[in-house]
Amino acid sequence: MVLAVNAENTYIALGGFTESGLRFCAHIATAPFRTADQYACDLLSMLTLYHVSEEPIEGAVLCSVVPSITSVLTEALRRISGHEPMNISSGVRTGLNIKIENPRQLGSDLVCLAVEAAATLPMPCLIVAADTATTFTALNSSGTMVGSAIAPGLLIGLAALRTHAAQLPSIRPEAPEHGVMGCNTTDSMRSGVLFGHACMIDGMIQRFSEALGGDITVALTGAYSELLAPHLRTQTYRYPDLALHGLYRIWKKNKKRKS
Repeated sequence: MVLAVNAENTYIALGGFTESGLRFCAHIATAPFRTADQYACDLLSMLTLYHVSEEPIEGAVLCSVVPSITSVLTEALRRISGHEPMNISSGVRTGLNIKIENPRQLGSDLVCLAVEAAATLPMPCLIVAADTATTFTALNSSGTMVGSAIAPGLLIGLAALRTHAAQLPSIRPEAPEHGVMGCNTTDSMRSGVLFGHACMIDGMIQRFSEALGGDITVALTGAYSELLAPHLRTQTYRYPDLALHGLYRIWKKNKKRKS
């Protein structure tokens, strides 16, 4: 089994892959001050929870957009797998053609998403990843990554309301009970943040479609994709584990090169 770990600002996704595909997917909260031992315990607990703790680990691959925990997670994976984890960086072969001003500045999470989309989805394609930030990654008709956009995510919107509007409460991002017309403060906030975010995504999809020259495949992924999907008016295809599959694909590509 190969362990694939995608570390985002809010959560860390862990997937276990075999030749037959994804065996399990788990999520733990990102905690910047945890030690390698603590993360190792968390990861081992997930293996036990999903009944794969007895399976031999062939390797591990890590994508992290949180620099403060990258080395800690690397050490945690080294301890539980017995292998040196592959970190997605500029020295790793991805097979992705990137045409932006500075490819080295492209987030490793976007690379993983684009690698899997280019290999499996019809082109041109737009990947919408609804996480701490909501990102848009565009692939043209040949599968080349040609541009992206980064917008504040759902949680950032809620945090901004709570921080800058003193009388507004702290709430979870959920669908309002009575639809778009909130009948209380909590529902009004949920309506504005959720439906407003969905409208933003619909509008950005339209603009990217125009920039890419017409009909495009839209892949929706990320922690908040399930919450947002029913409220989008543009046709999208939900791929919740797209980044993990991209990580595994990159691991296999580099393993073959070393063989």
